[in-house]
Amino acid sequence: MNGSTLQWECRERAITLAYRSYKDTMQPAILRTLPLFRGLSDDDLRVLLAESCQRSFAAGEILYYQGESGATCHIVLQGRVRIFVVAEDGRELAVRILGPGEIVGEMALFEDLPRSANVEALEPTQTVELDEATLNRCLHRSPGLAMGLLRALSSRLRSTTEDAEGLVSLPVPERLLRQLRRLAVWSGQPVPGGIRIVPPMTQQELAALTGATRESVNRALNRLRHECKVRLQDGWIILLDAGLQD
Repeated sequence: MNGSTLQWECRERAITLAYRSYKDTMQPAILRTLPLFRGLSDDDLRVLLAESCQRSFAAGEILYYQGESGATCHIVLQGRVRIFVVAEDGRELAVRILGPGEIVGEMALFEDLPRSANVEALEPTQTVELDEATLNRCLHRSPGLAMGLLRALSSRLRSTTEDAEGLVSLPVPERLLRQLRRLAVWSGQPVPGGIRIVPPMTQQELAALTGATRESVNRALNRLRHECKVRLQDGWIILLDAGLQD
């Protein structure tokens, strides 16, 4: 056995041990705190955990690549992921940011088509990973899970429609403010005078999220700052009380 083989086997053994430790600590009560699983019985949750894989991703790690075949989906337990597509000219366009209780990657399973977007962890993230057969068994066995999934997909479709309308009708500062308000609701941290946007977003990431250029976002941030709607502090964006109001 050469050194590289030994090194690979040690790495695989470490990953397996970490996976088992994580899987053993998962309890139905953890899933019940998430909207997608509310109303499910302990038996349903235990079966779901037994048939799924629990995964951990570091910040910046890719869950899926656009165009690859889809065999699994992920339900976010902790952390945040961003869904984005890359245009032919290389520009990124963010589709959505998802957090705990939301499902990602299910479209490729339902439609039997390649991945339509990339998915990247914005921060340390833990998920429950289901393959197509497991997801279908869980949906057939649990009407509560099926209804929760329908509600989640309906909410996502409504949000996507609102974003599309905003891209057509709203100037960049207003589109940016709308996205900052949404981020504040999803994962903001209260601070004196407003809410800090977490995780920190670069101007390029905000540009992808609002369908604008980085230069346009830079001008929009300056305008919002002069209007006392945001404050920029040590790399953080603080959405001030005035920016939270309609």
